[in-house]
Amino acid sequence: MQNKPAIGILGAGAWGTTIAKLLSDKNSNVLLWAKETQVKKGVEKTRINKIYLDKIKLNKSLKITNHLEDLSELDILFIVVPTQYIQATLKPLKKIIKKNCILVNCAKGIDIKSTSLISEVINKILPSNKLAIMSGPNFALEIALGKPTASLIATQKLSDAKFIANLISSKTFRPYLSNDIIGAQICGAMKNIYAIGCGIIVGKNFGENAVASVISRSFAEIKSVGKKLGAQPETLSGLSGLGDLFLTCSSKKSRNFSLGFDLAKGKKLENILRSKKTIAEGAYTVRAIKKLGVKLKLSLPLNDAIYKILYQDKDINKTIGELLSRPIIKEN
Repeated sequence: MQNKPAIGILGAGAWGTTIAKLLSDKNSNVLLWAKETQVKKGVEKTRINKIYLDKIKLNKSLKITNHLEDLSELDILFIVVPTQYIQATLKPLKKIIKKNCILVNCAKGIDIKSTSLISEVINKILPSNKLAIMSGPNFALEIALGKPTASLIATQKLSDAKFIANLISSKTFRPYLSNDIIGAQICGAMKNIYAIGCGIIVGKNFGENAVASVISRSFAEIKSVGKKLGAQPETLSGLSGLGDLFLTCSSKKSRNFSLGFDLAKGKKLENILRSKKTIAEGAYTVRAIKKLGVKLKLSLPLNDAIYKILYQDKDINKTIGELLSRPIIKEN
């Protein structure tokens, strides 16, 4: 690999643009792929992605394109596409990107149709490429503003994770390393579901005890799925696990939290989703985990309750009552 690796970012939403900023502030050969022509033209003209990351000035050296063919010479590609669109976006890249190009997935979710982790989806399409996962308690705007943040980079070989970390780390963005690709994905996907639940609790003014209880029991469900899929327990209690769960479940800045809050105020799911510029992954992941829970023979009452509220139009108060009236069991 060359001394100055060619780096690409697939996806120019808030998170993709923030990653592009981190990389281009430190590296000279960085290319951002945007689906929307409006985003491309805006960045070229003003150096600002006004649609997804307004007022954040991007480095003059950052190049931007709408053409997947321009990604052909990359040494490393950060994938920042919503989970349910990853498959369709990556398929054309099979004949474009180099086989030694390292892929870094930055999306959080689980494929609805197959209940596969994103790593499995990517490996099926691009089996020859090394794969990394970057995940953690990371609100894009705070990172773009230079506020202190930590994250996790997981790869099979720690040397690959260290290489990626050296490219993206800064005075305010500190990556940690892991070889637990499975664990790095599970909590990052599932926490979005429970953030919807916490938004509902806050929207209904059920109190802080209820929020803390939901976060605790959410973590129990995440651990049960993680154990079945082979995640390392320390990963689930780290940055990509408990750290990300706490952040997403306790802030109105979270798209998923705000979705739950709006539901509690009587808004309809389809109207909420239609009004958002960005995707609340939890609304889709809850369906995947519902299927996966059946497949793995796991009891996931919180996930099931959120699913019923979202997709069966179940009354929130009645659903909470049913959760609280379940048989008393030993905490796990």
